[in-house]
Amino acid sequence: MTKNGWSGVLPGLDRESIVPLYRQLYEHLREAILTGTLPESTRLPPERALSERLGVNRSTVVHAYRDLVNAGLIEQRVGSGSRVAPRVRLASDKGSGLPWWVTLPPWRVGEFPMVMGELAAKREPGRISFVQGISPDEPSPLGELAKSFSRVAKDPRFVLSYGDSEGYEPLREAIAQRARRAGAGRVDASNVVILTGSTQGIVVVAQSLAEPGDEIVVESPSYPGALQIFQMCGLRAIPIPTDEDGMRVDHVEAILRTRRPRFIYTMPSLHNPTNATMNMDRRERLVTLAKRAGVPIIEDDPYGPLLSPSLPPLVSLAPDHVVYLSTFSKTIAPSLRVGWLIAPRAVTERLLLRKQALDMATSLYVQAAICDYLDRGFDDHVVRLRAELVERRRIAQEAISKHWPAGFRVSKGEGGFYLWATTPREIRARALLDASERLGASFLFGEAFFATSGGDHHLRLALTAVRRSELPEGIRRIGQAARSLHT
Repeated sequence: MTKNGWSGVLPGLDRESIVPLYRQLYEHLREAILTGTLPESTRLPPERALSERLGVNRSTVVHAYRDLVNAGLIEQRVGSGSRVAPRVRLASDKGSGLPWWVTLPPWRVGEFPMVMGELAAKREPGRISFVQGISPDEPSPLGELAKSFSRVAKDPRFVLSYGDSEGYEPLREAIAQRARRAGAGRVDASNVVILTGSTQGIVVVAQSLAEPGDEIVVESPSYPGALQIFQMCGLRAIPIPTDEDGMRVDHVEAILRTRRPRFIYTMPSLHNPTNATMNMDRRERLVTLAKRAGVPIIEDDPYGPLLSPSLPPLVSLAPDHVVYLSTFSKTIAPSLRVGWLIAPRAVTERLLLRKQALDMATSLYVQAAICDYLDRGFDDHVVRLRAELVERRRIAQEAISKHWPAGFRVSKGEGGFYLWATTPREIRARALLDASERLGASFLFGEAFFATSGGDHHLRLALTAVRRSELPEGIRRIGQAARSLHT
């Protein structure tokens, strides 16, 4: 493209905006590429030349170009600069032998599932893996849960049938009753849809409430499974920073002054990965801002029942303006694959159509067993699980104080599944993972938890993924790896 041609493509950057300059440049070029304004193979200006043209630091352009590369939108080669990548790369071009129709779409799917799968699959004797966010081995719900499965199996013709798409009505009513106890006074069974895991709810919401190219608000960092779904649906994430009190609602307010995202996605209680819990002031402020702007909130709350002392979920503050997602995966077991959503009836009808297209109905046998278990041991199990999570965090904090070198910052708070740590400046999380792997300890590095970029100095440990007795040794190994990188 000629120099004069570029004049109509370059953005006018807003230096007063809360959105970083590199992000503004990235979004503008991304839009131009996806709409065809910048066709395939178009050569982008050199980083230095573009920074001078825009009057910004060169690092701003470098950062924007790097994110475009990560998104699969541009290619960079030594000697030929940066060019718009082809929309579809034929497999024969790579010599892979794969047909063209299995190639990725132009947005980045990400490497997190592959990395997580590889790390979680390693079962070498003596390996201590802090990778998967699964329920701890103790306390185990299996004894009472097995009795529930046995009881509902007395009517096999019923429990082995398809069941309703909305879900098993007694379970929906039990969930609605618990929501009412939490403060969502107008919620009843008609507001509840049973899901095959709460991640299905994220898919249903992303496909039903937004279209490719739409903007959404997400926390930064955030749950990688949700980020991957949003990317695959072509949604453009506006990242909002978090601190020890959760999402920075003041940043949300600034965004809503000038932009209208399709929804706000948040995990306000025992956040994954930071373990932060949004305080009451921010909960009330976020709901007020969202209602005023007419932007719905998607509340992802898999860990809410484990919060002690409890705080009211966002859905209890604005039941007509929140789509609430939760699951039994964290309180009972992930293998059950049963979650649920709560939404206004008009919204559940729309979301139900999408769920029906995905799987028709969630396992009726499992739903019936869970419904029985809710009245026969679930609440006692949750009390024991909360106590176990508090104890595991105490043990982890004690081991970190003893074995990790100075300079690490670790998330605060009691309970929760995860420990989020920030490494010293001289240690990158990927390098620390490589060194820890050699010593027999695994964790997740931070890049996968960010919608755009960042995280190279962060790591997440799932404190529930190992036996309690293994916690100190696993943390010691990571500390040993960190010390080896110091020298």
